[in-house]
Amino acid sequence: MTRLRRLCLTVLLLLVGSGRLARAQDTPAIDIRMTAQSYPPLVAVRNALTDREHDELLKNGFPVRMHLRAEIWTVGRYFDDIRGRAEWDVIVQYNVVERSYEVARLVGDRVMPLGSYVRFADARAASELAYLPALPTPRRGQKGYVLVQAGIQALDVSDLDEVERWLRGEGAPAVRGKRSPASAITRGVRTLASRILGAETRRLEARTPTMVF
Repeated sequence: MTRLRRLCLTVLLLLVGSGRLARAQDTPAIDIRMTAQSYPPLVAVRNALTDREHDELLKNGFPVRMHLRAEIWTVGRYFDDIRGRAEWDVIVQYNVVERSYEVARLVGDRVMPLGSYVRFADARAASELAYLPALPTPRRGQKGYVLVQAGIQALDVSDLDEVERWLRGEGAPAVRGKRSPASAITRGVRTLASRILGAETRRLEARTPTMVF
């Protein structure tokens, strides 16, 4: 093999390797940072929003919703026991008038704005900010672990109207079954549009190693 051929082969292998590394780095995943001394854990979802697909959905009026659930489990002699659970949502939507992306975290009835951004990349970074869920602390000396599940939806049709009301600061969602016929028609149109645009739910799960608290 000539020197030029060896050089070309080396460059090709480097390009293939860097492509694989980039794909691995872009893989959606739940990041849980916790030790027995740093509890509750810091939880974040990484690389869940793709630039082209989710940006297109957002600019067409479809918010992106990430629902997260964290659970603390203790190890028993025969069965593991769940000791507590915390749930929250991260919402990203596009403001057509302001031409900006708005990001908020919803915990129960509380809305915590995470900022308004001109660039989608900045909004995505805000959606990945770590959160400290309110989980009960196991007794000292107990063995346990944290399990986190996440569902990422380009459109949550059943909750879209409530999400918009939350983000406008209008309080808790309306009681289901008491919407006007016009609202039902609007939701039907949104459902059809979401199917055309290929909206789907992506589910992720991660857990920490078992540790002694």
